[in-house]
Amino acid sequence: MKEYRIKPLLTGWFNMNWGLIMSPLASGYFADLPVFMFLIEGEGGEQIVVDGSYQHDHVPKFIFGPHRTPDLEVPEVLKAYGVDPLSIEKVLVTHLHHDHTGYLHLFENADLYVQEEEVLNSYFPMGYQAVGCAPEEWVDLLPRFRLINGDFNVQEGIDLVFAPGHTAGHQAVAVNTSRGKAIILGDAAYMYAGLAKRFPKQFMEMIGRGGVAGKEIDLSDPEVQETLSRVFSARYGGYFGPSILNPGEIMRTLAKLDAMADVIIPGHDPELVRMKVIPDDYDLE
Repeated sequence: MKEYRIKPLLTGWFNMNWGLIMSPLASGYFADLPVFMFLIEGEGGEQIVVDGSYQHDHVPKFIFGPHRTPDLEVPEVLKAYGVDPLSIEKVLVTHLHHDHTGYLHLFENADLYVQEEEVLNSYFPMGYQAVGCAPEEWVDLLPRFRLINGDFNVQEGIDLVFAPGHTAGHQAVAVNTSRGKAIILGDAAYMYAGLAKRFPKQFMEMIGRGGVAGKEIDLSDPEVQETLSRVFSARYGGYFGPSILNPGEIMRTLAKLDAMADVIIPGHDPELVRMKVIPDDYDLE
């Protein structure tokens, strides 16, 4: 089977209360977390893009705190990585939140692979989902949308995996690599900490910074230990995705993706900034 390499393309940062929507135990976790696009590279120079980053003016700034330096503007990033947007034939869109759709319009000759359920729910979103949606960025691109329903094979070694929860039609991207199956989670999990049983160190670091009113938590405290024990022994304990829409569904999604993955690539983890090429630079167990 064909093998690919994946490059995380840093395109800016969001500064916000990430813990609030990841786990009640980490509600005070404020952080500067990166916003990525991903470049999948195959043999002979083949390039496939995942997601489209954000346009600054389409992001509610009082919630997300978006910021980027000039070198992180999306056209500059694509140029630095040798990507000509007009030569890209396939863009895989994990979901239609504004930090994933801002520059889809650059890829004028590409088919855009999106779940049908995602289009229906993002054009007229429910409740707080509306905070994350900017349909004006993509509604004119609908003629080039390849509407997917469920899991879908894009080509040899690359599959879309229906992964609802963060949004109704969220999907992950499974990529065959030299180290097995790499799963680009999209926003099924923002950080490695979202898969706490696989990455307990990262999870405990986040929890430790997420106390009431921003106070650090003493993780050795018996009450804290007892609480964490109950959480981890619960049904789907140890999975913590962004519970914007359906926290139960997102935990089931994470369990599914975790079981499939040899290499995990969450949506916004700072660890990915140093991983220039995956799986070459992937060193997490």
